[in-house]
Amino acid sequence: MAVDIGDPVPGWVDVLQLPREPSRWPPVGRSGFFEVLQHRGFEVRLLPLDASMRNRYRAWRCSGPEWAEITRHRPVGSRFEATVEHIFPGNREYTVRLDDWYEVVEYEGSPPDPGTQVQFTVERHSDWTRSLILRPDDTLEQIP
Repeated sequence: MAVDIGDPVPGWVDVLQLPREPSRWPPVGRSGFFEVLQHRGFEVRLLPLDASMRNRYRAWRCSGPEWAEITRHRPVGSRFEATVEHIFPGNREYTVRLDDWYEVVEYEGSPPDPGTQVQFTVERHSDWTRSLILRPDDTLEQIP
């Protein structure tokens, strides 16, 4: 579903995020709040925050108490090292492993090699998607 975000770069919502029945999809002209899931320069992938605009089923990555523990252990502004696991060139993303948790990080230019340790800062918490929004440190220091 295309979303006018008031920018030349188009916004869109994945059909899997919409209600299962197309008759329940938001009508043209409906406004709402969205979380940016991915920004790739030529498009912005969005998640509707209004429950009436999305699929009711939501597979949580962890329970509420588990998420509270993760955010307590990794507060906004904290720095840490994580291991790069997989590279997804089509999305310009890579996954990193943090103990028993993983996150997806966008990249520009060349990604770090799988298996390397990279320094990150927690930029924010997304309580909605239960994700840590990570920023590679300015130097994108790779630790052998």
